[in-house]
Amino acid sequence: MHQRIFGIIVGGHALVALVKVAVVLAAFFSLGQANAVFSLGVPVLLLHAGALVVVASLLIWQSAHGRLSAKDRRPAAGEEKAPHVGITLHSAALYDMLAWLLTFGRERAFRERILSFAELKPGEVVLDVGCGTGTTALLARQKVAPEGRVHGVDASAEMVARATAKARRAGLQVGFSTATAQELPFKDGEFDVVLSTLMFHHLPKKGREEFGREAFRVLRPGGRVLIVDFAKPPRRKSTFRLHRHGYVDLDKVAADLGRHGFNIVEQGDVGTKGLRYLVAQPDPKRLLNVGY
Repeated sequence: MHQRIFGIIVGGHALVALVKVAVVLAAFFSLGQANAVFSLGVPVLLLHAGALVVVASLLIWQSAHGRLSAKDRRPAAGEEKAPHVGITLHSAALYDMLAWLLTFGRERAFRERILSFAELKPGEVVLDVGCGTGTTALLARQKVAPEGRVHGVDASAEMVARATAKARRAGLQVGFSTATAQELPFKDGEFDVVLSTLMFHHLPKKGREEFGREAFRVLRPGGRVLIVDFAKPPRRKSTFRLHRHGYVDLDKVAADLGRHGFNIVEQGDVGTKGLRYLVAQPDPKRLLNVGY
């Protein structure tokens, strides 16, 4: 989830916080009144009440989880500045809770839909870049089992820890490690499929280009990369608009991948939540030039 929405929710001074709490209490009251008038029913009430509880928790106990995303630390005098790797999310439990709420409890079906564009086959070796808490990687493991392998990498150690715990509870062998999309710690030509789902908008422009270079390096001949992310929203003439996730221009991404040796195989709409997908394969001629 984009870090700004949480910064807006949990930021501010004491007076602003009191106003936010008042808004939440008013929302609870309004929900009760709406139920009395329209008879919304228990399922709808529970869903909306759950969302309000999460918002209230963020407002009142903002120190319980800390910031979901960390700001870059300024280097000390004389210290070399670290490269900007993009937005790194840290509150793994909160991430899963919000993913569940925003998919109305159907996160597995949502992830299955995204993963379907990769057309995974039994025995394939898969890398999930920006794996988050591991939900997509675990689904991928089930699809390539029993001979296939799945690895997941994320820049957040907290996300990797939660993903590892999920795999252990599910009894699935998935290797999770902390790494960035710009420097993948794997050998040349190690994977059949590289996944980037809902991660690309977290990368800076240079990071997206470096991902293309790394994806090309770790893919085998005939392999493929799947990128799924939010499309650029249409312009709306509205005074009040809710903040939404970041987005990427997949046409520009396709052009960048072409410069790094990929052929675009397919791209289009996912069919939900303003998402688009892109599938690309390494150009065999370029692979020959690098000695594969």
